[in-house]
This record gives sequence, structure tokens and C-alpha cells, in this order.
Amino acid sequence: MRTPSQVRTGRARFFLSCVLALAGLGLSKNAHAEKVLVKADDGSWEVYTDGRVGAFLSYSYGDGLPRPTFQVGADGVAVPTRSISGGGFPVTNEQKQIIDADHPASQDLPGQGTVNAMRVRTGFIGNVLGFGVRGQLTPTIKFTGYLQLWAFIESEGREKNRPNYVDARQGYAKIESWWGSVLAGRTRALFSRGATDIDAQYAHRWGVGFPGSFDSSGPTNGQIGFGVLGSGFAGGLIYGTPVLAGFQLNVGIFDPIRLQGNGAWNRTKFARPEAELTYERKFGDLGKVVLFANGAYQSVYKDGYCTQKQVDPNTPPAPCSETAAGVGYGGRFEWDFFRLGVAGHIGNGLGLNYALETSDAAQDLDGHMRKFDGYYVQTQFVLGKVDLSAGAGIARVFLTERDNKVEANPANPTGPQIITHSVIKDQIGVNAGVVYNMTPNLHLDLDLFRAQADWYFGEKQVLYVANTGMILNW
Repeated sequence: MRTPSQVRTGRARFFLSCVLALAGLGLSKNAHAEKVLVKADDGSWEVYTDGRVGAFLSYSYGDGLPRPTFQVGADGVAVPTRSISGGGFPVTNEQKQIIDADHPASQDLPGQGTVNAMRVRTGFIGNVLGFGVRGQLTPTIKFTGYLQLWAFIESEGREKNRPNYVDARQGYAKIESWWGSVLAGRTRALFSRGATDIDAQYAHRWGVGFPGSFDSSGPTNGQIGFGVLGSGFAGGLIYGTPVLAGFQLNVGIFDPIRLQGNGAWNRTKFARPEAELTYERKFGDLGKVVLFANGAYQSVYKDGYCTQKQVDPNTPPAPCSETAAGVGYGGRFEWDFFRLGVAGHIGNGLGLNYALETSDAAQDLDGHMRKFDGYYVQTQFVLGKVDLSAGAGIARVFLTERDNKVEANPANPTGPQIITHSVIKDQIGVNAGVVYNMTPNLHLDLDLFRAQADWYFGEKQVLYVANTGMILNW
């Protein structure tokens, strides 16, 4: 059974993953009308703003996290013998005592519990205020400077007297010319950007989706964690080629991630390379097709002295270095009122929520990176002022050799050995929603989500979520 400190650590990691996953959404400035504040008389530069504000009522009902498996030891005491590892949806819940025929009558244990929670939430994208300046540096070079601030409406820890701090989500300088563009600063990373674009544009731009961090503050997950990896924000340098016959290549180097976690990967050497190749073709005013492929690579190392020793001949030696890497792919199709997005990803150490996350799902107990893949399909129907959407996705986790290691049974140390951890196997999410765009700047949303987590020894958690609210943007 997990200790209270482990539970708190797991919740903190889950919250961090949710925030960083949603950071990958960004806020594309072409998704709404910017407001020009100041413009030079000669038109050589201008200052503009963009943003959004709103709130949602979110209600969640379903299963708590699966409880550990217990066995009765020789002394007649019920002992936890196997617990879940990675994944799932930590949230406070109601538990009732259950009668278990395998346990002594005096040791009935709490059941899995039922989640029954309502909150007023920030949406899939937080409240946003952006400021930018753009113009001509020379007759052939354009420049843009942009700063974007995010704020959340929930109070941390559900305590209304605690402050909500502003998050400086983006800040960059960009120059563009006939040879392409160069961006320097903090902005969206490139790996898994196409998949998060599908979620943002066709499903949850004006909604909530899966709440993500139930008991804390910050943006919700949308479809992230269920076949979609949030691309995340990071400091970096990005070069983008000119668009040639619909193709464009963006190549970037980003501040490296220390994956830490079970492997204690506290050291990195080099900046993290990422890239995305896109293709776009428009069919007049009727529609377009967009294709994308992207990837990332990150090596991590032990801090200080490390010797690769094989302590147990039945398991691989604990490594001194590991690599997390992956590729993403997919596309979007638009024709008249119909929208379709399809995406996938595969790699090692990718995590469930955001690309290259530190979590018990991403690594086994010795720090080996697990293999992941994910698949996502999303539809949208734009019918006048009404948008209807529906989609589904799955993220899968594959066991390492270490995950199959047997250990002494805590309830019977001299008996047959057992596997003491049940690793997350998959997370499946199904979404549906309707948005009424009352005006181009006011959006009323109702969306539903079904979330399911499965573990390798049969544990299961299912949650149902309903959200409604509005967003005003400019």
C-alpha cells in the first residue's frame, strides 16, 4: 500500500503532468481576432493584444483508484501484496467498508471508493492575456515580439484566501524573411504539436474535456492522456524553412528535461532536439488537408559515480544512462462543415500526459524507459453557429523485463514469489461536445468525457465527466 507521502508525491506529479500537458496546447493567434492597440503612422510596426476569459462547472462521477491486493499472513493479519503503479486518476473519494471472505472479520478493508466531485474550473486553455509587437526591421525582414500570460480561476488547495499567481507561459522574439524564420525564447515545443492541435481545434478549444488535476488548480486535460501527448512549452531556438509546395520543416533545440523519477536521472548533457515536418494543401474555400510528422530525443544520466551492476541474474542491470525518444504523426482534413483529425505516436519514456514526462508510468522501478504508443481520432461538424464534436483515443504502456520480476510475497515470505506491482496498461478516453458560438467572440459549451484506466493485473477505474460554461475571447 502506498504511504501518504507517496500519495502526495503521485498527486504532485499528476498535477505537474496536467499543467505541462496543457501547456502544449498553446493559443494560436490565428484562432481569433487580435486587437491592435497602437500603430505607427507609416505602418512599419504595431502593438496588439489577444486573450480569453471564462469558467466552467465540472462534475465527475465514477471509481476511485483501485485498492491494493491483500492476503492474510500466517499471523492472521491482512497484508498488502500488490499495488498499482503509474496511471489512473487520483482524486479524493468516498470509501465504504467491504466484507471480504478472504480476510478476518475484524479486518474488513475500504473498497475502491466512489468519486463524486463538482468544481468551478478553468477550461482546457487558461484565462489568457497576450501582448505583441510586430513590424519591419528592414525591407526584407519582419519581426515579432510576443508575451503571453496565463491565469487560473481555481484557488490552490480549494482555499479561497490563497493567491493565484500569473504564469508567464510564452515569451519570444521571431524574425522572418525569404529564407525562413528564426524564433528564440519560450514557446511550444515541436514533438506532438500536431496531435494537440487536433484536440484544441476540433474538440476542446472552448471546453474542458477530462478535468485532469481534480483537487488542484490549472487548465484541464481535454483529450490529453488518452492517445494525445501534450507538446508542452520550453525555452528554445527554432528554425523554420520557407513553405515550398506546401511543405515546411521546423527544427529546434530546447532546454533539456531531467527525467528523474525511479531512475534518478538528474543529469543531462545536451539540448534536446525536436523537429516537425508539415504539409498543407487548400481546396479553394471548401477545405484543406494538413499532414504532419514530428519527433524528439533526450538522453539522461545518473548524477555522480555510477557502475552498471547486475544484482539479480534474473533481471537486467540497473542502467547508468537512458534515452527517451519518440515520433508522432497524423493529419487533419476539412471539407465544408466536416472536420476529421487522426494522430498517433510511439516511443520510449514518453509518458501518458505530456511528451517526456517524469512519472511512474514512464519508467520501471529501476529507471528503464517503458515503450508507449497512442492513437487518436476526432471529428467535428460546423453547422452554422453550432459545433458538434466527438472523438476517442487510447494510450498504451508496454512492460519492461524488470516489470516481470518476481519478489517475495509480503504475506508469505517463504512461499512462492509474486509480482508486487500492477503496471498501468492503458488509458482510454471518449469525448463528445456541443458549442454554441453566440457571436464570434462568445462561446457556450457543453461537453462530456468518459475516462478509463486499466492495469496489467485487471484493476480498472472509470470516470464520467460533464462540463458546461462559456469563454469570451478577443
